[in-house]
Amino acid sequence: MAKITVIGIGYKPLGGEASEILGRADVILASGRLYEVFRGYAEFEKTADRVKVIDNIEQTFAFIRDNRRTLSIALLASGDPLFFGIGKRITEEFGREAVEIIPDLSSIQVAFSRIKESWDDAFLISLHGGPDPARRRKLPYELEDIPGLLEKWRKVAVLTDAAKNPPAVAEALMRHARERDVLPSGLRMYVCEKLGYPDERITGGRPEEIAGRSFSEPNVVIIMREDKSLRKNDPAG
Repeated sequence: MAKITVIGIGYKPLGGEASEILGRADVILASGRLYEVFRGYAEFEKTADRVKVIDNIEQTFAFIRDNRRTLSIALLASGDPLFFGIGKRITEEFGREAVEIIPDLSSIQVAFSRIKESWDDAFLISLHGGPDPARRRKLPYELEDIPGLLEKWRKVAVLTDAAKNPPAVAEALMRHARERDVLPSGLRMYVCEKLGYPDERITGGRPEEIAGRSFSEPNVVIIMREDKSLRKNDPAG
């Protein structure tokens, strides 16, 4: 039985191994968004007739279960599939020995490179509840946890979704400021939109400058504490 190969795309050209696997795969699975991303790759022209677009994750897994014994399957994923991506679930579903993962850069890694900040001292979370808004998955952290995380970590990076978006993050920070007598001006947010796309955009500003604005998807948010303490009466601040 051939392995299921998960290939991350979005930020850099494919390496030789990934290109070869796509070249010989019987079918290449992709979401509609990743299909459009894949269209910009050199490998697309020779493999387009073998790309199958499925936008529902459960249908994607059902197709793999039904066909993995007879077809060589490659699955396109966004960035690093093991960074809050499909990599964890697919290994749980089919077993580690049945899956091969070839990662691209993660969106968080790219975002920090765009603002030229190190990320080895950042706390990374996902607020992405999954592709189906009606069936949001349970997450370790929510919007309300971000201010507390910023008391422990100077940098917090957030994977967002349509509901838990940059303005919602900004509003959570402002609400915490009002309730706890904290200076929101001590925080700076960066919204990194459509990383890897031709129209990617990086927007920096205070929470009050981000709240109320609209941003294209996909995007990630980086929040940085600019001073040592946000408490108004803290002499160290």
